[in-house]
Amino acid sequence: MLQLRAARIDELEKLTELCLQSKALSGYDDAFMRGCREMLRFRPSDMEKTSICVAEADSTLLGAAQLYFEDEIAFLQRLFVSPDKTKHGIGKALFGWSLKAAHRAGAKRLLIDCDPAAAGFFQRMGAREEGIVDSGTVPGYRTPRFKVTLSPCRSPSEK
Repeated sequence: MLQLRAARIDELEKLTELCLQSKALSGYDDAFMRGCREMLRFRPSDMEKTSICVAEADSTLLGAAQLYFEDEIAFLQRLFVSPDKTKHGIGKALFGWSLKAAHRAGAKRLLIDCDPAAAGFFQRMGAREEGIVDSGTVPGYRTPRFKVTLSPCRSPSEK
């Protein structure tokens, strides 16, 4: 059974490898993947500065999502699923966690700078394309930016 939980510091290296394996599914060459390694590396400082969710089943890591907050904007920095577990609802579950976590944190928008190969997934999840941005991963590489407008929280008296 799929469980979502907070990441633990002792699994950051495994999460980094999961992200790299998932990214490699898009058919990038070795040079591109080397350029991605540092950007996709989970660090202990991420545990303090961001929210990281892990998807697991039977003690096996299946995916991860990471949110960074700035003012009233939540940035989905990563959402990756183990290559052998795509199309099993794990990405959808992690995206749902991202929306809920962003909403709970008071964000009004969720921004997603994603790999072009993941654009269709985010569109199916209801995100709308907002433009193209420079990648922080590889110089000269541009990625689509998506957004989700989050509805404001209602207080119990408004329900």
